[in-house]
Amino acid sequence: MDQSTEKLLAHYQPLLDAACVAGREQLERSGFDISLMPSIETFSFERQPDPFTQQETLNGRWGEAQGQRRANLVINADGSLLMECDLLCPHPRHEGRWAEQVSIWGRDAGNLKAEISLLAELEG
Repeated sequence: MDQSTEKLLAHYQPLLDAACVAGREQLERSGFDISLMPSIETFSFERQPDPFTQQETLNGRWGEAQGQRRANLVINADGSLLMECDLLCPHPRHEGRWAEQVSIWGRDAGNLKAEISLLAELEG
């Protein structure tokens, strides 16, 4: 990772840490194991230009060794974050529904939002 990316990562570290906490809290409230949320240390990061504004964004990616689950995040130049982590498993509290992913978003580390996206159970 280059020095500019490291500097940007250090600047946004409190927001990134808060996003992981928000994701774990949402998982726990919904009856999932909080270990489904990867830690920030396991992500790889890079800077990229936003396709619309051309301003610099911080992008992170994580992938399970088996390639079955993935997570990604972006922090835009305005400081807004969107993080999505695949779950792809039956929902423990909604019979016949699957949890697709947990999403976390916001700008303020103290006021992030999180939700779990549901899918209808797939038939064989």
